[in-house]
Amino acid sequence: MATSLKQIQEIAYYIKEENLRGKERIPTSDVLIKKFSSAFEKTPEEISKYLEQLVETHFIFAFNVVTSDPTLFVQVVDGYVFSDQNIVLDLKHICEMKLSNMYEVMFYKKKPGSQVCRELFPRIKEYNNTDIGRVIFEVYYLTEYAKMIQTNAFEYTESWKKEKLLKLYRAELEASNQHTALEIIEKMDALKPKELSNSKWGRAVNQFSIKFLIRIHFRKYEFDVVRKLLMTGKITQLEDFIYIRNIVRELEKMNNGDPILKYHSDKLLELRRLAQAKINIARKGIQSPVSF
Repeated sequence: MATSLKQIQEIAYYIKEENLRGKERIPTSDVLIKKFSSAFEKTPEEISKYLEQLVETHFIFAFNVVTSDPTLFVQVVDGYVFSDQNIVLDLKHICEMKLSNMYEVMFYKKKPGSQVCRELFPRIKEYNNTDIGRVIFEVYYLTEYAKMIQTNAFEYTESWKKEKLLKLYRAELEASNQHTALEIIEKMDALKPKELSNSKWGRAVNQFSIKFLIRIHFRKYEFDVVRKLLMTGKITQLEDFIYIRNIVRELEKMNNGDPILKYHSDKLLELRRLAQAKINIARKGIQSPVSF
């Protein structure tokens, strides 16, 4: 289980790095599956399963850049994109420019890539397994994925994706060493800028107030991070416990109007109870009566 999670993490991180800095920018199944099958000593089917799990948990998007054509012995080739809005929009812009240039070379006309895609996609079979056909697919799907992220933003947050991945492996997690499992899941933070992760907490509090850092985590819906800060003793002051409890109370009042908060209602309840318990313990420590 632990090995599987590490390998899934590595595949996701590789796709993200390729999207950001790779030569081709969008890695494809014909290369990626072979690469990780060799690196992990796994079968192509096992690597394909990892990729399917990354799609299911919304870490990546997968789409055809070449469709199957048995008459010409053409096999399906998929492209992979990390599900980050900035990455998707950046790749969309790059691919639209590329498609515009290809169209100009082929037809001696200059048109925006988005317009070229709309015109040629209905005839995509004519361009299957060609360079321009691949780019038409890329522009089409990246446009759709940008809309998906914008419409369902909460399903592409890091906390949502990690929770979804955990559910896939819950049975194995329960049978393994919990500390090791948690450590591995936390490494998924490498897939995004680790602005205020627990490993940098000490340095962060030297530069910013604890309340400011807490607000950042709440704005990003990182309730598990706040809980972990409380559980591991990173936050120790009574005023900070009260501050967290009061924020959670306000968020719980907003549940009906915010679908993301509604999704995390159980976590908010658990966090409020934990903060209240910390308040009670702290007040007992200074010989003050407990109040609710």
